[in-house]
Amino acid sequence: MMRLLLVLSESSAIPFSHPYTLLLILSLAFCTHAFRIFIHLAGWRCLSWKELVPRVIAACMIMAVVYALCVPLIIPPAMVARSQDPVNIAWSLGKLALGIFSFLLTWSGVYFGFHLVNDYQRMQINHLRLRAALREAEHRALSAQVNPHFLFNSLNTLRSLIVENPEKAREAVSDLARVFRCSLKTSHEDLITLREEMEMVNSYLSLEKARFESRLVIHDNIPEQALEAMLPPFLLQILIENAIKYGKSPQPFLEIAYSASISDQGLILRVTNPGRISEPGGGFTTGIGLNNSRLRLKLLFGSRAFLSLTDSRENTVIAEALIPQLNAA
Repeated sequence: MMRLLLVLSESSAIPFSHPYTLLLILSLAFCTHAFRIFIHLAGWRCLSWKELVPRVIAACMIMAVVYALCVPLIIPPAMVARSQDPVNIAWSLGKLALGIFSFLLTWSGVYFGFHLVNDYQRMQINHLRLRAALREAEHRALSAQVNPHFLFNSLNTLRSLIVENPEKAREAVSDLARVFRCSLKTSHEDLITLREEMEMVNSYLSLEKARFESRLVIHDNIPEQALEAMLPPFLLQILIENAIKYGKSPQPFLEIAYSASISDQGLILRVTNPGRISEPGGGFTTGIGLNNSRLRLKLLFGSRAFLSLTDSRENTVIAEALIPQLNAA
């Protein structure tokens, strides 16, 4: 390699361990180190390729010529060329300059290529961190909307009970207190277990049953193995709340059913109520609760999660949500 870069003589008599050869290697290492410092101070890494390439080529040419001219000052002239003829010496120094230029140009390509990849990776990491911060901020803002939304609906329920049945109103206040105690426990959590969610759901349904009495019939199917699955707080409660709010039944009572199951994709929640989405007052998709839940699922899981509303042939609206789990296949 030294023979190719330095071209010190026409023969290979100079061993690699020769003091002058080692001196030239050290001086070449000094040149690349100084060039690296210059690149950093001149801010060349911030330049575009069109601006950078001619500067690098010019710098490599200048350093190669200066290095070749300094070689006779470092080593004896006899080691530069076979004869002391000026033409022969100039030819040897020219080959030396060409070799050094090629070396410096290759070194520059490796140096800028390495930093280009490194800067790109750092930019990607910063971009992902920024996106994560924005998603987190948006998710926190969405989560903050849930409690006021739930409180508003619960207070409407309490207002009705105070007039109709003061005793049940007092019980409803206790249920509401339990809901908000659970809410405070999970206010800083992105995900909670279905078991924790069921504490809020049961207290909420107690509020609604106190209001509707026998006019509200609830069927549930929550298997024990699903209780440790994770989901965003208030997700199931919002689905049930919308089913009660928008459900329309020809019967004198409203029948609501909800269930949970575990599949390969994750936790599946299903809530059904009588009615049609297309009916007046059945505008499920415009409610803040469902839109909020959809956005939270999207922010947390992307396209792997979904929340859908469909009409069935039995005059039933089906709300279904999929929440991926860490241990899902």
